[in-house]
Amino acid sequence: MDAPVAVDPIVQLMADFMNYFSVSLYESEFTKNHEDSYATLHSIYDKVALTPSVPPSLNDSDQFYNNIVYLANVTYTDDPDYYTYKRTLRKYIIGLKLPSS
Repeated sequence: MDAPVAVDPIVQLMADFMNYFSVSLYESEFTKNHEDSYATLHSIYDKVALTPSVPPSLNDSDQFYNNIVYLANVTYTDDPDYYTYKRTLRKYIIGLKLPSS
């Protein structure tokens, strides 16, 4: 039996977002741009999920976050976890953008 793979925390966070969106998006209010944004989220997640122990790139993380922000007006929630997920991802991205000393 194979040993379990350690999942990178940001890949797990992206999985949490995808699960969350499966119940919190109002797809009946989607425009074509919302559909494209949601498809981009799926595409990014599908790519990073192939190597769950490897942290996603800055570009993938940034695009994922930007699409989450774009979908905010069709995401209906008062769940504090959603906002915690969002802040955690943003802090991760900022950390990647800061120059190393």
